[in-house]
Amino acid sequence: MVRQRKELLTVTPPTLERFGFDQIDQALAITGPAMRRDWLLARFQEGLQLRMLRAPDLGLIAFTPGRAAWVPIAGAEEAVVVHDLRVGAQSTAPETVRRLWIAVEEWARFYGFSSVLALSGSALGLIPPDMITGRRYVCLDEGPGKTRLMGKVLQGPISLPRIPKDWALRTERLGPGLVIQSTGLSSDLEARAEALLGLARADGLAARHERLDSAQAARTRAVTPSALFSVVLDGEVIASDGLSEVQIWTAIRRRLDG
Repeated sequence: MVRQRKELLTVTPPTLERFGFDQIDQALAITGPAMRRDWLLARFQEGLQLRMLRAPDLGLIAFTPGRAAWVPIAGAEEAVVVHDLRVGAQSTAPETVRRLWIAVEEWARFYGFSSVLALSGSALGLIPPDMITGRRYVCLDEGPGKTRLMGKVLQGPISLPRIPKDWALRTERLGPGLVIQSTGLSSDLEARAEALLGLARADGLAARHERLDSAQAARTRAVTPSALFSVVLDGEVIASDGLSEVQIWTAIRRRLDG
């Protein structure tokens, strides 16, 4: 069996309460969105793996086999994809982050995966670049918004995964009007979507919410690399997850009035 590092907790549906996962998740929400319980439980059924640091350290890492990845990476079927990596302010030492990466790599090697991948960037939902530096990960591809596909080959040779290039086509397919796209992972982002829809409808603007309801949908239809939350107006991405609904609505009105 894959070795469980003593300083890490393997979080599963039966241990969510015992390990206090919800409290840790909320405490780390300042650096990334807390996960809805029903969304998380559904992902466990798809193969999600979740590791958490033992107290007093604060941190977690979530990863899945590439076939179940909820981020747009092409050719990741033989890889493991890291979805979420967050640590508390007191747990940012390189050694702390290193423990989380090692746990993923050990799991991937044991189950015969070819590589470990992560989408890196500054957007919410992407892995911060400074949490990958020095781990012998290399940039395999680049995408919009300075997103980088970072990877570490564990056994090869392999066909290298890539970031999709059809972003313009994806947004065009959404059609006219205001479209808010999300995965349903975060209650806060879902509430933001509903608030924006209400503002749009009150203003007489055609608007709809497209929730990406499967890993395949996230990989093939997401209009931004993080896939978490995007606002598209008449086939153009005008905002993503880092803005409040007021800021986003201001950008929408500016675009319409311009």
